[in-house]
Amino acid sequence: MSSSSSIAQLIGTAATAYGVIAALMVLLQAREMLARRASCEVSGRFFASYAGGYAIWLLYGLSVGSVPLVVVDAVGLVCGGLTLAVALSLRGSLVRPSTWNSCPIQPAGDQAGPANMREQSVSAKA
Repeated sequence: MSSSSSIAQLIGTAATAYGVIAALMVLLQAREMLARRASCEVSGRFFASYAGGYAIWLLYGLSVGSVPLVVVDAVGLVCGGLTLAVALSLRGSLVRPSTWNSCPIQPAGDQAGPANMREQSVSAKA
């Protein structure tokens, strides 16, 4: 095995490992949603496009016979699909799409962010 071949193999292995770890990171969002028992803060459309991208790359990897692409994209598709399922199930039923937009809409002025909380505490002291 030549040194350039072994370097390419090392880079390929590192890229595959990084890809799998990166694909697993979306599960942190699923864990956060489950802990809060809410998913209105995240975009369901984002997770749908995220999982869809992995699905397309998985099909490509299968078509060219690339094991690293298949491994990374299979993990990404499963993790992205699971996170999407968690987000949608917390909004209602997975089988009833009409419940997926069940997040309450807050007017822009009603947000209870840190800046508004400071303003409220200052006005309460006055």
